[in-house]
Amino acid sequence: MQDASTSITSEQEKINHILMLENEISFLSEGENASAACEAARDALVEAIKDLCSISGSYSGSNLERILGKVETATDGHRDVAIILIRCLSVDGLIPIDDTQSVIIRKLISLFETYVPDVLKLVRLDKKQNFEKINLIRTIHSTVCNNYAPLNQISGSLEEIASQKPTILKCLKHKGFQAYLQPFNFITIRAKIESLMEAIETHLSSTGADYKTSLDELERIITETDITIQSSTSFFTKKYATPLLSVIKDTVEAIKDTASEMLCSSIELQRKPPKSAEKKYPLHQVDRLIKIIIPFVNKGPGTAVDVNIEVDTGKESAIIFNNEQFRCGDVPPGNFAICLEANVLAATKKIDIILELNWKEIFGSNKSQIYEIVVEGQNEHVDWNQLENLEPYSLEVAEGDMFVGRDAKVKAIVNKLLKRPMTSTYVTGQKRIGKTSLAKAVINYLEEECKDFHCLYLEYGEYCSATPQKTLKSLGENIYNFMLGFIPGNHQQDPDFSESLADLNLTAKTLESKCPDKKFIIVLDEFDEIHPELYRSGPLAETFFANLRTLAARKNMAFLLVGGEKMPFIIGAQGDQLNKFSRETLDYFSRSSEWAEYIELIRKPVEGYLNWDDAAINKIFNITHGHPYYTKLLCSKIVSIAISERDTEIIESDVTNDMIYLLPELDTNSFAHLWKDGISSERDQAEVIELKRLRLLVSIGRSIREHKRNEEDIKLKATFSQLLDHEISPLITDFQRREIIYENKKDLFFTIPLFENWLTEYGLNKLITSTLGDELEAGIKKAEDKAHVTSGEIQQLIEDWPLYRAQKIDGERVRAWLDQIPDILSQRLAFKLLKNLRFIRPVEIDEYLKDAHTKLVKKVVGVSTIYRKTDRRSDFILTFCDGVGKSGSQYARIYAKNNAIATSSILDPTALVKKLKNLDADSQLPKAIVLVDDVIGSGETLSSGINNLLELIGEQLITLKIPMLVITIVGTEDGESVVNSTLKKHSEDNELYIAELLNHSNYAFIKENLNFWENEEEMHRAKSLCLGLGAKLYKKPLGYNDQGLLLVLPETCPNNSLPILFQTKVGANAWNPLFPRPVS
Repeated sequence: MQDASTSITSEQEKINHILMLENEISFLSEGENASAACEAARDALVEAIKDLCSISGSYSGSNLERILGKVETATDGHRDVAIILIRCLSVDGLIPIDDTQSVIIRKLISLFETYVPDVLKLVRLDKKQNFEKINLIRTIHSTVCNNYAPLNQISGSLEEIASQKPTILKCLKHKGFQAYLQPFNFITIRAKIESLMEAIETHLSSTGADYKTSLDELERIITETDITIQSSTSFFTKKYATPLLSVIKDTVEAIKDTASEMLCSSIELQRKPPKSAEKKYPLHQVDRLIKIIIPFVNKGPGTAVDVNIEVDTGKESAIIFNNEQFRCGDVPPGNFAICLEANVLAATKKIDIILELNWKEIFGSNKSQIYEIVVEGQNEHVDWNQLENLEPYSLEVAEGDMFVGRDAKVKAIVNKLLKRPMTSTYVTGQKRIGKTSLAKAVINYLEEECKDFHCLYLEYGEYCSATPQKTLKSLGENIYNFMLGFIPGNHQQDPDFSESLADLNLTAKTLESKCPDKKFIIVLDEFDEIHPELYRSGPLAETFFANLRTLAARKNMAFLLVGGEKMPFIIGAQGDQLNKFSRETLDYFSRSSEWAEYIELIRKPVEGYLNWDDAAINKIFNITHGHPYYTKLLCSKIVSIAISERDTEIIESDVTNDMIYLLPELDTNSFAHLWKDGISSERDQAEVIELKRLRLLVSIGRSIREHKRNEEDIKLKATFSQLLDHEISPLITDFQRREIIYENKKDLFFTIPLFENWLTEYGLNKLITSTLGDELEAGIKKAEDKAHVTSGEIQQLIEDWPLYRAQKIDGERVRAWLDQIPDILSQRLAFKLLKNLRFIRPVEIDEYLKDAHTKLVKKVVGVSTIYRKTDRRSDFILTFCDGVGKSGSQYARIYAKNNAIATSSILDPTALVKKLKNLDADSQLPKAIVLVDDVIGSGETLSSGINNLLELIGEQLITLKIPMLVITIVGTEDGESVVNSTLKKHSEDNELYIAELLNHSNYAFIKENLNFWENEEEMHRAKSLCLGLGAKLYKKPLGYNDQGLLLVLPETCPNNSLPILFQTKVGANAWNPLFPRPVS
């Protein structure tokens, strides 16, 4: 020990002499210096050389030549001496090297070439004369300084400083320059600067309470770096290290000055009190478990730290909450909600709740807020049996009262028919958009409001035939028979419709003369399905459309032709014949002009039964883009679920959740018009186009799964679907023309998000299987399609998940977590981990702590007599290892509540030590010390805490015969052994009770068996995934002590679990965990 101490002292003395030399040099000018001016610096140089080479004797600066001679015979220190001599050569006049001092030059060059050849490589000496070499060597110092010049040019915010990290590290890591700076304590200074840059990056990536912690750590490293620099003053520190440190220090001070204001937080209810709950609840259903959602908002701008919420409903409340205290952890700015699980004890119309919120600001004081809210009950008089027998959102053609909305469209067509002469119309639009319903609404309006109007409605199936001629004949006969019914008396006519409808003109003339006031409307639905020979260029088509034009021109007759996306092609082919027909396009509901009608479409069918929240309707519109068919489809599913759950209130979250149940029920027939419609080609060619469209949709779906939406990414995916590169852009353009797809900032999106969800979740496999055969199902793509985790699987998984930190983990959050993993096969592995999570629920914790009291504590402390319900025993002490406000203190309170223990018996370790020290002869001795904790993982943390506590009070406990009883909720076998060993080391009377010992299924990876993995290959792939992701998040990629637990508690996820479950990372390679650990 003495030799080591002597060595450290000797090294410090050497550094001090070099620093003294640097100090003297700092007094000299940068230009030429007179010899006399350099005497002090020269003396310091000689002293430094003496100390470095352990040269005895008395020498001054005037003896430089002699001291150099001594260096030649010295046993150590040559390298450091050579470097400081090169340093001094950069100062004019400090070392005399004119012609008369050629001996010094020779000695210097010999020393340099022998001991610092690596430094000399910074300049090219080659075979030059000594005076030339010495002049080149004099430039080494300036070369070194030029390398570090960027360090004193760093400025800006911490973000800007961090962005210059590569430049800073490049300066510091040049090996040649490092060698030159070695005597100036450069290695230590460099390490400090590198730590400083790491601390800046850590701080910039921190959030919540971590922000304050990381800023404190950054300040600590700044202080350490400052001390190191101050104790190692040299040209390097003065010119480069100190300016860099000053910039960082000033920036941090500026952050601290504004931090309180910049990082304050304000938590408010999203909905104004008292009606602040998300919805009304079935408070009349006794014994029902309800989940009351209370939406809040942190208005920021900073994170609210360690948010705690206490709930009070009073003693006479009709409901009882499963938990009255909630730890929400750190809440960033934005919306959040708490979920209050409660059981209905007695039917009531409303309940009053007091919410007390407590939180901390990152740099501010503690804050609190109290809200009084009212939770209202749902309508208890709903006839659910009657509602179950209704089909409020029928997908059949809507007629009469069932037809909702489109008033403007109906009136536009009706007005054209009421004019003189009547104007015929053709209606076009996507299939399932409501064209038939619109046509029938027009018919209903005319027949009810206008007595003289008579309408004939024909579907294509009523007159279609295998040949165009027979189709024409059937159509003519249908129209003739309709018109014949209105001609009074006997009408003698033998019409022939085999090649023309011309004979209908005669019938129309007869009607016009005999019934001049009557008007006749012929509605031909699915008109775009007619045989191609009836509209393509040719004598039959020309005759047919000429007949329609003539008939439509009559005063008493008009046509309403209804068809899909092929209608423009048909009209275009015979446009000159139907140039007097008016076009009416039916599209999605418009948010700007048809919003009231869209709301009516949703609310009217269940009016008086169920209540639709405005946000829910808005969500449905966004999902369906106002498409009436898909709106009804989704509403039908949502309402059926609401009926089964006896829930009268439908809110936004219901829409999101229930859509997940709808998607797997949909098949290709629900969306087939998207790829089948709007093709004007012949049947054979149409099938080819349809196939290409399907292939493109598969490519787009696969690309979207990987969050890639631009055309180039889609083209890469299309190589697997046998689409040629030049075919893709025209297909995309066609989809855009038909408004199936739209482009936003070069990314492609489906107009109807519901279709996109179906396509990516289930549609890919259905399209491949039903239409494309096996040609796309090859290799890894087939595996990926099979591995894709569907929303239905996610929803099924999370249905039974408990709350985490008073909030429900929803499907969107799980999907977002999975999507952080780049490939679909790996996502399936991660999902398998989620399926095997072990959640410890609050009710289990209550039971575990009751059992622990019965099986362990009562055996030691005995049974206490309780005379009143309010009595609490206080004959033993409850304590914990971690700090106040942490999990240990929380579980101590839960233990006390469940086992009727006085809260005054709960003492933190400091208070416990103080209480035991103050015991005297008259004091009542506690019967035991009961220490409560949540998890024993490796056992190291708890064991260390217990050991530290028993080091202080262990002997006293033995003397007083007071045992320590340790209780934990869950634990591992390894951890149990470690903690037991510590307890028994202090006293055999100490005992450990673990309520639940974790088994193999609670570990992600076990050496002894495959656990829940199908085979070793799958297990190793999953482990490799967790190692790769975990290494970027946590010092132990598989969790503390590499245990890799799959364990989640109500308010924390232990650090022994996989870090991908609990560890947050922001900035580059950001990671958002499902179960973030509280950091405060």
